Amino acid sequence: MSGSDELARKRLANGNACQTRVRSDGDTPVGNGINNTGQRHEITRNNHVKVFKAREALTTKLVEGDHHFQAIYDAVMVQVILFITYQFIRYSYDKGYPYFDLSMLFVGLGSLHTIAILLCVEACLLSCAFLVHPGFQLWKSLRGTLPHQLVDMSFALLYAGYVAGTLAMVTWAVFRVPFPAYSSIVATIEQLRLSMKSYSFVRENAYKVLYPWHKEDSSGPAVWYKGQMDPKVGSFPQYLYFLFAPTLLYRDHYPRKSGNWKHAIVYFLQFITTIWYACAVFKDFLFPKSFLYEDLLQCFLTSLLCAFLILILMHTCVLHAYQNFACEVMGFADKEFYSDWWASTSFSMYYRKWNLLVHDWIYAYLYVDMKSRFRSSLLAMFATTLVSALFHEYILAMALGFASPVLLLEFAGLGTLFYLIKPCRTPRVSNLFVLWALSVGGCNLLFYYQAEFAARVYCPKEHNWTDFFVPRMFECYSQVNS
Repeated sequence: MSGSDELARKRLANGNACQTRVRSDGDTPVGNGINNTGQRHEITRNNHVKVFKAREALTTKLVEGDHHFQAIYDAVMVQVILFITYQFIRYSYDKGYPYFDLSMLFVGLGSLHTIAILLCVEACLLSCAFLVHPGFQLWKSLRGTLPHQLVDMSFALLYAGYVAGTLAMVTWAVFRVPFPAYSSIVATIEQLRLSMKSYSFVRENAYKVLYPWHKEDSSGPAVWYKGQMDPKVGSFPQYLYFLFAPTLLYRDHYPRKSGNWKHAIVYFLQFITTIWYACAVFKDFLFPKSFLYEDLLQCFLTSLLCAFLILILMHTCVLHAYQNFACEVMGFADKEFYSDWWASTSFSMYYRKWNLLVHDWIYAYLYVDMKSRFRSSLLAMFATTLVSALFHEYILAMALGFASPVLLLEFAGLGTLFYLIKPCRTPRVSNLFVLWALSVGGCNLLFYYQAEFAARVYCPKEHNWTDFFVPRMFECYSQVNS
């Protein structure tokens, strides 16, 4: 180790010892991220360093530990079974023979040709992600022989090119093939997921190279990570496991357990069932039958009733069923992907509890950096909300075939204002306000995106690049109702 590196390590240990704390759930950011020498370091968080633990998902703990909650859960299952029965009887009656409509599970994937192209895109994304590890090792070795600034800038540009290249590849595939909704969602989420994972690997391991430390240290990374990180750069098998593990934060070691394939099958069936249920609700109750005023009004009123149901289905499908399925397959023991967001008394609490997977990544690599650089919690909060909204808008645009910043305005605009509202003295009133706002906001999003999509179905015209950005619902409404 060079003398300068040793000095940097000692300064890091001494300068941050007084503000080193390990994450405790629900706390807020602390520290300014600047040590006594003026050298900027990553902020240690009560929240900065997440320590993974072996724990069950909150819903699982509630069902298994509270017989009242278990009864409510069973009642929901009964309603799902009754809805499946209703769908079977209805379609069998219309067809004249026993029939259950499963087409909604497959129509969004496209033809076999489309699925084959999707698999090729996935293979390309994984191949590019695999190259990040040897590329990082090359950066580490070249820093010992060439000027640091030149090497750092060159590899930073290469990494930016990797992210931009995969983004361009997915965008090209979505519009050139073109991909239907499900395939578009899979491709875009995979591109974002692998980019976020590779960035976490680079950030966590670059810290080891720039600020070396030892397991015997009494402060710093040796304490922050509770033994889940080693002083040396992670190996390729560790990186490979991380790419498929249900987390966006890199660690050399995670709490592990033996996978239960029976549980995995149950979670996978829950995942498929919630997708089918949501599609059935959209097809039979939400999507407007025409673009006449009466059908649009019916669509809006139904969206108002179903908005919170769709939110629950999204939560169950993405954050509970699928992630728990991945945990069982990968032997990943930490199943805390969400907290009790339904009991939130403020939007700041809701944002922290809804999706811990993305929240932890954005907090660790965006909020902490923004706050330490600009010393403003408000600016850091707005930046994280804006980036999260852009991620969601990107996925929606690729899936639906048009870009309309309604979610961006609602999420980063109204959402930021609601974020600043403090809960009142009565928690129940505050919770009712949050749930009401989620329902009304969800209704607006459901109605607008359905209406815009329906306008492109009922009022088709020749496609060009401007059509991707220009709304068609107002023009279609005038044509149909004139």
